Amino acid sequence: MPNAIDRNDAQHIARGDIAWAAVWTGFALALLGTLAAGTWAFAFAGKGTWWAANIGTLCLFCGAVVTGYRARTVEPLNGAFIAVFYFGVVALVIFSAEFLKVMPDPLPGLPRGDSTFFFVWPLAQLAAGTLGAMLGGGLWARRNRRGAR
Repeated sequence: MPNAIDRNDAQHIARGDIAWAAVWTGFALALLGTLAAGTWAFAFAGKGTWWAANIGTLCLFCGAVVTGYRARTVEPLNGAFIAVFYFGVVALVIFSAEFLKVMPDPLPGLPRGDSTFFFVWPLAQLAAGTLGAMLGGGLWARRNRRGAR
């Protein structure tokens, strides 16, 4: 499996194994999708925290697929970076809202004392990011292999 830096035809500038342009594109898609879907889940549908988290994880997966496709490699590290950045931003938002006292206690959809959310949700993000990037890279490889015949 070639690294991103080994290919001359890549549409991104790669430093090492990470396709940073593709990572930032996937991260932006994941964050914007989560913002739109999370706003819907909380404001209009009256759903709880798990709905917003699950929709956000799906948006993260879609952003990681785009990243893998743009990076043109089945490299799970690209997706792991998206997941780490994504979790950092969302955790910063949650803790900032808690500090500013605008976050309801407990979070909507979570019973008081339920810490399962904070253990399961980051693991789901890591899985979504890495699997999505691998799927996107695999889709690009499959499409490219068909076009070469």
